Amino acid sequence: MFRLVYFLAVILLCPSTLYAAKSSPPRDMEPLEYTVRSGDTLSEIAIRFDVGLRFLKRLNNLKSDTIQPGQKLRLRPTSQEEAVHVIQAGDTLSSIALHYRVTVNDIRRINGIKGDRIYIGQKLRLREANSAVHIVERGDALWEISRAYGISVNQLKELNGLSSDRIYPGQELKLSDTPSGRQATYTVQAGDSLGQIARLHQMSLAEIIRINELKKTIIHPGDLLKVRPMRWLELSEINWAALQVNHAPKINLGNGPYYYSRPRTADQLSKTYYEDHPRSPRETYRQASLLWQDFERKVDTMGQVSNQLDGWHIVIDPGHGGLDPGALVSTVDGNGNRIYVVEDEYVFDIAMRIYVLLRLHGAQATLTLISPNHLIRQNLPPSMTFVNEKNEVYNSESHNRSNRRSDWPRGRNLKTRVTIAQKAFKNTSRGKRVFVSIHADIDPKSPEAPLVLYYEGRMGIDRTSRQFARELLPALGAGARVRGQGLGVLRNNPADFKVLIELRNMAYRDHIWALRFEDLRQRDAEKVLRGLLDFAKRGKS
Repeated sequence: MFRLVYFLAVILLCPSTLYAAKSSPPRDMEPLEYTVRSGDTLSEIAIRFDVGLRFLKRLNNLKSDTIQPGQKLRLRPTSQEEAVHVIQAGDTLSSIALHYRVTVNDIRRINGIKGDRIYIGQKLRLREANSAVHIVERGDALWEISRAYGISVNQLKELNGLSSDRIYPGQELKLSDTPSGRQATYTVQAGDSLGQIARLHQMSLAEIIRINELKKTIIHPGDLLKVRPMRWLELSEINWAALQVNHAPKINLGNGPYYYSRPRTADQLSKTYYEDHPRSPRETYRQASLLWQDFERKVDTMGQVSNQLDGWHIVIDPGHGGLDPGALVSTVDGNGNRIYVVEDEYVFDIAMRIYVLLRLHGAQATLTLISPNHLIRQNLPPSMTFVNEKNEVYNSESHNRSNRRSDWPRGRNLKTRVTIAQKAFKNTSRGKRVFVSIHADIDPKSPEAPLVLYYEGRMGIDRTSRQFARELLPALGAGARVRGQGLGVLRNNPADFKVLIELRNMAYRDHIWALRFEDLRQRDAEKVLRGLLDFAKRGKS
């Protein structure tokens, strides 16, 4: 049975409040400026404040490494130095050009715009670079750029005067000492548009037209296009189809597959639409557990890619779920049609992908929630959104034994997630227990980039997890930040290292857009994996 009635409180409350006891003011703001002291050198300042030497010089319009005591140096770029802008309500080409100190004609030329018509959610590139330069966007990580262009991280760091793996939005990274760069080939699929292909490969429309010598923007399925080699669009080398379960009745849909049952609608109908939970948490858990056990056996057959996480036990907590959908937002697709995105459905898919990646690298892994009718899902086309089904259950037989309505996951029973972690860590080694809660909130006060939260509240500051959060930043990409907050899911949590990661922020149209693409959800999962691999490696060294 489904209803068109909704809990008004869920819509009105910011979903993060369901996870927080008390919010604390940010304590992790990085310095934006530095006054040079006697004896300072530019290279030492670059190392001390984790900013590349070449980028530091560019930020301060320096032609040489000479600096003077008392001189003020900018340490971080502002939004005006970024290379892309996503159109917000009220934007005009003139206001955008004024903000970024570029010309309207340049914006038109780079983005293939005729006239002044732009639309909310459109992504405009603000400057171009030759193929031997990559302009960093929010979320780009050095390791991803290295993999994309076939250059080692050490080479990239040497070419760009980097002392660490931190990079920043708007930073220009040299890819080689020659003006020619590496390209890949993309085969046009049905439904593709040239603008979307350019956007997915972090290219301007002008660039993709130029390197392909196109006379028009019309393309056809099967056409081959030269593009920037963004490897995160390849869904890694995992055969995801091999992980589909065969023992349960399977229903193939564009936003599936589903097992046993499917949503009653093809996609999310509105901000208030939902399909109610089954009557029995116990029976739902039984079905979900059988599906999950089949899936685990499939993962076991894939073997291991590495043993880098041997001995580690990592609990992955998909945010919200059950009665609590988290953020629920509306947007439009490429044709201007209204579509709706439900946070818990998408972060569950990312959490499933993280689970598989962790297992492939030798970790023990536990999910706090499981579903009775879906595992890893696609959505083709991306406008075919996941439906708000209130059927996820806690991954705990004892919790569902009482078979009460209150057993369903909801905003106020976060202790159950902590209890699942306690059980998972019962016989595991200290120092190798990690808890990661995955979210995609809607918070206009937070950055348009991953945000890693550690516990800071009435019980004090979890300094170990704060350091862990900071060490995840390079893997999560440019613009990623940390913050302390009194989160209930982290309070009294037995993990040695515990964080909540807002991988996406649906206050921003571009993040709503990215969640809908399977390949970009996979990219988010691989960022979390990379952060954990790097952290484990540093612990061994």
